[in-house]
Amino acid sequence: MLFLLNDIVTEIEAPEMRLLMREAVFGGDVQALRPREAMELARGRLQAVHDRGQVPDRAMVDDLAALIIAKTGANAALFPVHEGRVAEARLTILPEAILDAVRTRLAEGRGADASAFWTRAA
Repeated sequence: MLFLLNDIVTEIEAPEMRLLMREAVFGGDVQALRPREAMELARGRLQAVHDRGQVPDRAMVDDLAALIIAKTGANAALFPVHEGRVAEARLTILPEAILDAVRTRLAEGRGADASAFWTRAA
């Protein structure tokens, strides 16, 4: 399943299985998390990365994507940053064809206009 996290597209096979295999990364029983708790966990992880002036690595993106898919069913999440704070996510379900087109554009180095994309998705 393709997943869009801000402007990063990744592919997650068996999100629930990934959660079971990577549970230690999340620091606890992710199976018991409610959707809102899972989203707050994801927001907190992204805030920590942002505070260090970094971008999330591929493993982190894949872990957060698996968490969001498993807990919300969404295949796209935008975590906007306002005044240095990662805000609550905007979730949506996008057609796989759109996500594949975004992934193709990124792979070709053309980039994807994330702000315009998210505006249209809303």
